[in-house]
Formats: sequence, structure tokens, C-alpha cells
Amino acid sequence: MALKENKPPYLRRIFAGKNIYIFALVALSFAVLNIYRLNNPLAVGSEAPELILTASNGESFKMNDIISPKVVIFYKKHTYFSNYIINTTYKRALPAFKILQNKGLAQVIVIAEGYDNVKELNNLLGEDDYSNYKNIIFATDTKSAGKKYGIRSWPHLYVISSDNRVIYETKIGSADKVQQVLWRD
Repeated sequence: MALKENKPPYLRRIFAGKNIYIFALVALSFAVLNIYRLNNPLAVGSEAPELILTASNGESFKMNDIISPKVVIFYKKHTYFSNYIINTTYKRALPAFKILQNKGLAQVIVIAEGYDNVKELNNLLGEDDYSNYKNIIFATDTKSAGKKYGIRSWPHLYVISSDNRVIYETKIGSADKVQQVLWRD
């Protein structure tokens, strides 16, 4: 009994009664969320898995058939449960990535999570914020693509060389850094 009296009053309130269950539930929730968000991305130097992509006009092609370097962005449109800052950072960077493509440095491939077919893709491209990106956003089986590339927590970025090897990967990428990587390759 003497030990209990020596505890500060706020600790007695935190660990008293039902509060301990709430504390444990919150801790468990954070642990599960952390495990869910962990990525196991492809290592630099590994071969990029094949993806079949579909353009907004319905034409499909294999990603590894593209002979130029590729910038593959696993993009997540902002939702209530997603990270606003990271998603907004990528959304603001899309014009800069498109400029890299227009300069001929790389083919930019944006895979938007949850946009698996042409109808969903065209719905996304019909929005004002995405209407200028028809030549960089493609539809594919996003769950399968995420598994092949080790992505559980979107967004993520890969730079893939013309011989289909990963030369750079990051959670948060910038067009400037990607341009530096492409110039080194």
C-alpha cells in the first residue's frame, strides 16, 4: 500500500481502472499502423518487375518494353485517412516530373492507388487537378504492383534504368533529385 501512495497522482489516474485498457488499445493501434506502413522496397540494383500498364485511351503495354529510363511513382490521391503533406508534395511535383519527361530524360509512370482500370483512370483524369497528366498516369492492378515493388504505404518513387534495373528509390522524391540521378546514370 505504501508504494501506491508514493506514485504521483497523474500516474495513478492514468493507470487506474479502464484507463489502462484505453492506453493499451492506443499503443496496439499505433503498433499495427506502424507495421502496416512499413515498406520493403526493391533494393537498388535489383531488376524491376514487369507491370502491364493501360493508358487512358485503353491501350495496354508492358513497362519493361520502354527502352528509356523510367520514373515510377506509386501515387496516392489524398483521402481522409492518408498523409496530407506527402500526398500534396507529390501532387505539386507532378508538373516537374512531366517536364523531365518532356525533356526526354525519362518516361514518367504514375500509378495511382485504387485506379485499376480505364474507367477509374479516366474519372481521375477528368478532375481539373489531373487533366494535364494523361501521358504520365496509367492504370494497372495496383495491389499486385504494390506487392511486386514492396510498397504497402503509398506514395513511393523508383528510378529505373533503361536496362530495367532500380537505380534509385525513396519514399519522398523530388524532380531535382531524380534529374541528378538520371544524369549520373
